[in-house]
Order: sequence, then structure tokens, then C-alpha cells
Amino acid sequence: MRLLVLTHTFPPSYISNAKRPYYLVRGFLDAGWQVDVFTSAFGMAPGTAETVEHPNLRIVRPRDPMVRLVGSALERHGLFRAGALAASAILWPDPYVLWARRTIRVCRRGGRYDRVLTFVLPASLLLTGRPRHFIGPHCVFDYQESVTPYFRRRPRRSPLQRMLVPRLARLEDGTLHKAGRVVFTADTNRRAYVEQGLVTEAATAHVPYFFDADVFRNPAPQIFAGFQIVYFGTFDWRGERSPETFLRAFAQFLERHPEARPKSKFLFYGNWLPEHNALIEEMKLMDVVSLQTSVPYEQYLEKLRASPILLLVVSSAHNFFMPSKIVDYFGANRPIMSFVPRDSEMRQVLEQAGQAEFASEEFDVAGGVVALEKLWARYVTGSLGNPMGKNQLWSSAVQIPRYLELVTDAGKKSVA
Repeated sequence: MRLLVLTHTFPPSYISNAKRPYYLVRGFLDAGWQVDVFTSAFGMAPGTAETVEHPNLRIVRPRDPMVRLVGSALERHGLFRAGALAASAILWPDPYVLWARRTIRVCRRGGRYDRVLTFVLPASLLLTGRPRHFIGPHCVFDYQESVTPYFRRRPRRSPLQRMLVPRLARLEDGTLHKAGRVVFTADTNRRAYVEQGLVTEAATAHVPYFFDADVFRNPAPQIFAGFQIVYFGTFDWRGERSPETFLRAFAQFLERHPEARPKSKFLFYGNWLPEHNALIEEMKLMDVVSLQTSVPYEQYLEKLRASPILLLVVSSAHNFFMPSKIVDYFGANRPIMSFVPRDSEMRQVLEQAGQAEFASEEFDVAGGVVALEKLWARYVTGSLGNPMGKNQLWSSAVQIPRYLELVTDAGKKSVA
């Protein structure tokens, strides 16, 4: 079977959305498929070698004019950030449309594929529905995030983009109704697409994010010393996912328990936003906060497994999304301190996995203090340990065979 994969991010990209296509491509290769991946260099350091090499794998990275601009914006360079925001306001469906159009043209010249698997975002990949006979029952769309339902709930800031939301909905509706299967990482998002008529329910499936079972098969040989709370990723500069609630809880905890301060540390790996420095200074946490840059994927997995406590922050504004790090946290099987809306799907996921003991509401500072006190008490007695998690549902060993079956069954009588 010959498979075409369209994904804007793919390892060695450090962008979190790269992990799911990476795991699935490996699964298809292990199953004997021939796979062509069309992706970009977004999130890659120049000159970095490909992460995956296989005789049945071809990786093509058409140039994306926005990669340097948006990549620099992530580093908070003012000029580049302004340019990235301007492009987001003007280009439709999103700033990656030039890459998407170039990729579609190249793929149409690439021969025939038994199956096509497209990962959304970016929304520009929905343009695959425009050319005749490119999208059909043999095609599967994978939604790590939400497009039209999200923009209907939280309108874009650009007046032009707000005006074009109905056009985007028509594009999405037309493209998805041609596809054989549409897979969602979050069931909340799946239900929204069905309720808004963007896809028929019979064509949908819910396959959550999953961790790499091979990586987490054995526990870490050693856990970092100290009372460390570790976070991987970034926080939203719009304020929809902020470190403020945790930092306030951390500061209050240290005021109540000054004996904990010499052993305590908040360790951050990712793109820290300068506007959050004021929070650290206001709460006098400079000596207990360590800000580190993003690390390569292999180092991320090593540090994840060795972290004493993992921090998870989920915004109510992102209820359509499943944070990919949550399943890596499950795989690491370390205690999770979380700030998650009580009525959200992710709170249900934490409870289902047996990882809700240290969960608080999204803005519940007092609840965060209580969670830290529970964790500190266990740390002092040497009983922090591994939680009795029920995490196998989110294992690649369970979900990849399901996914391969979904793609195999899509449009068995159709070939592109």
C-alpha cells in the first residue's frame, strides 16, 4: 500500500504537533506500507538530519516562506512577530497557504496513492479539497486542533479573517464531505464538527493522542533530586493559557512552608514569553524558577521520565483540543499537578487515567496551594513515587493498530 502524508510539522521539528504524524508514520512503515511525507522545515534547526530513515520512506520538505518569519516570531523578535501577525491577518486561510499550495501542486505530480492522510492544522491543507479528484473516500483527515468551530466560538482578531469565516466553513464542509474518514484527537471537537454539519457522524472517529509505548516501557533509572515541578512547552501570549495561577500558588506555598524553598524549583523547557517575567519578579520567585530553551525530542523524553512532578495547564478556551503533552505525562507515569476546568474533556481524561488527585480548577490558586502541600508532604516522606495510573488506553500499542485499521478501511475501492 502506498500512503501520502501531508503534515506541516514532522521530526526533527520540535513543534508538538509533529509527534502524532511521526508515531503513525513509523506504524505504517512497520506494517509494510510505502510512505511519502510532505512537510516543512518549521521548528527545525538549519542543517538538522532527518529523524526517521527507512527504505520505504520518502520525506519531502517544500519551502515555506513563512517558516523563518514565524519561527523568529516565536523567539519574540518584535519586527518578525509584527510581520507574522500581519501575515496571519491577511493570508487566507492562514499564513501557511503558500506552502500548502506548493505542496498540493507537487503531490499531484507524484503519482497515485492508495491512501492520503492529512493532518490539520494548518487550515490551509483544507485546500486539498479544491482540485478535482485529489480528495475522495481513500482520504483521511486527522484533526489535532479545531478550525471552524473554534473560530465561531472565539472570532479571529483580524476583521478580514472574521469576515472570511463563512468562506472557511464552506471550504471545510466541502473538503470533509469528500473524505472517507475524519479522525479527532478530542471527542469534544468531533461532536462540534458533527453538530455544525461540517462532517457526517458516520465518517468520524475519535483516536486520542497516545504515547510511544517503547519509550516508556521501563521507568526512568533515576529521578531528578529536589522538589521540582517541570513544564514543557509554552504559554499563550494572549493569556488563554498562562503560568500566572501556578506561579501564585507556588509563591503562596513557599510563604507557608519556607523550609521547602531550598529544595524547590519550577523548571521550564520551551519558549518563555518575556511578558511573564513580571510575574516572577512580582512574586519574588527569581531564585526558584529556572527557564530553559526547548530541547530535542530525545532529551525531552529523558527529562520527562526523570521529572519528580509534571505541570499541566489547560485553558477553557481550548476545550476543543487535547494537549499532546498529557499522554507523554501518562507514559512517564509521574505525578501530575494540573490546572484544568472541571467540566472539560481533559479533566475527564485525567480522572480516567487515575491522574486527577493533584488537579485544580483553571484559576484556583488556593487549590494549587493544597495540591503543592500534598505533593510536598509525600516528597518529605519519600513517597512521591509513581501514581497508580491507568494509562494503557493512551498507549501506541493500543491506538496505532486501531488507526491503521481506520486508514486501511477508508475507501477500499478507490485509488487516487
